Amino acid sequence: MRSLTIRYGAVLAVDSVSFTARHGEVTAVLGRNGAGKTSTIEACEGLRPVNGGSVSVLGADARRLPAAVRARMGVMLQDGGIAPAARVRSTVRHYCELHDRGAVADELVALVGLQHRAGASFRRLSGGERQRFSLALALAARPDIVFLDEPTAGVDLDGREATRRIIADLTSRGCCVVLATHDLDEAERVADHVVVLHHGKVVTDDTVQNVCAGGKRLEDAVREVTR
Repeated sequence: MRSLTIRYGAVLAVDSVSFTARHGEVTAVLGRNGAGKTSTIEACEGLRPVNGGSVSVLGADARRLPAAVRARMGVMLQDGGIAPAARVRSTVRHYCELHDRGAVADELVALVGLQHRAGASFRRLSGGERQRFSLALALAARPDIVFLDEPTAGVDLDGREATRRIIADLTSRGCCVVLATHDLDEAERVADHVVVLHHGKVVTDDTVQNVCAGGKRLEDAVREVTR
């Protein structure tokens, strides 16, 4: 993206943000509450109108994503965006059919550890189970690029390990993973590159290796640039 700008009335939420997320890598978008993370991710997904700049996703303008590009995108929203009555297996199967890229619903349900809850509705799931359900829906595209907003929020240790394995598998086959999270320990574990936003501006855009050079923790590095 180049010079992405998003306003909410008089509030400048995203201020000329530019960065590149590469295939085969995890790019973590970090920052405090209100930094502009979710707005930036939603603009990439084509879900948020922008006031300036440009966003290119798989070579297409994010403001007018063609169906062929959307079919190659996986999207995990911060609040799930799933109907309360939606049942796990049937909804994942429906998404697999919509994307039509060869994903198998039962395999995805097992991959995220929800096979024992396959017949449950979204409203009956715990917070962590809802996150895993949402992740399975994002994987139904067999994505070339996937946007994950807080994928481990409320997820237990086993679920976190499963999510790490899934992300590692995605990048190993060349998928571009864009991750927004408040969990800096998790970001340090899985990310290759970090973009830190503060008051809508990019204050860090570098590899995790460089940011954490000399044994510095990612949490401390982010705290330093967002004071």
